[in-house]
Amino acid sequence: MNILLTSLSRKVPLLEAVRQALVEAASGGVVWGADSDPECVGHYFADRFWNMPSLDHRDAPDRLLDFCAREQIGLLIPTRDGELPFFAGLRDRLAGQGTYAPVGSPEAIEVCLDKLSFYEHCRRESIPTAPTASTLDDLEGNRFVVKDRRGAGGRDIAVGLDRRRAREHGERLSEPIFQPVLAGVEHSVDLYVNRRGEVVDAAPRARIRVHDGESTVTETVEHAGLVDVAVRLARSLELRGHVVVQAFADDHGVSLLECNPRVGGASTLGFHAGVESPRWAIREALGETVEPRMGAYRRGLRLVRYPADRLIEQ
Repeated sequence: MNILLTSLSRKVPLLEAVRQALVEAASGGVVWGADSDPECVGHYFADRFWNMPSLDHRDAPDRLLDFCAREQIGLLIPTRDGELPFFAGLRDRLAGQGTYAPVGSPEAIEVCLDKLSFYEHCRRESIPTAPTASTLDDLEGNRFVVKDRRGAGGRDIAVGLDRRRAREHGERLSEPIFQPVLAGVEHSVDLYVNRRGEVVDAAPRARIRVHDGESTVTETVEHAGLVDVAVRLARSLELRGHVVVQAFADDHGVSLLECNPRVGGASTLGFHAGVESPRWAIREALGETVEPRMGAYRRGLRLVRYPADRLIEQ
């Protein structure tokens, strides 16, 4: 079985984790990387590479389907927020030709990618979440977080601004949303949802050091309350595959911030801790059943992410 990772960019740890899982599955096959940038870093690490077309091209769906059929892609793993609606809309056609794409339904993806819709969904489901508004006047407090309603990562986010500066920062964003600064420690939860919509396992981790919205130092922790809330969220949406839930937690409770329905930058810690998403996705693509095993993840495992060099002789 061959595997395709799209929007590969520089996601080398993910690529290597998927390759190792494929080796352990002993099913044969190669790991393809795909990106619209032919010189992306991941190109040098993939078994094979496809310079895929931009997904906004009219013929992108047909070219993607043709490629997967021609190269016998059994598992397709999207890795970027911006491509998730595309693959959510295409997942049934992919499945029809033998390619499993573990991605949520179009409706679930839309809720997760729209931070205001995510807040409203959580309120309807009685899931604790950070107050979120498109207008600053709708919030109480003195210090605020300002971010793009549909943006990804931490490039445009501003934290701890007073009202005046929060308004000014919001004017620079296309669709700003505002949240109060929350107390507690920022956490992420890596979890995997199987093909039946069941959460297999969930591993909470404290985000000790964050750079551009991604954890550079993070450690798995024991936090049953956080796991419970993250699992409730996953069950309230039609999600599939790896999911990352972000939240603040303290002695008084948990408040969800957002949900990234894909593998995150530091999700390799979750893989090593026991949320074995690459291995489970491969098993499901091969037609096997992955049963829930909640609570089996390793606590106290720390991940430190750092740049590394690779020398290539031309």
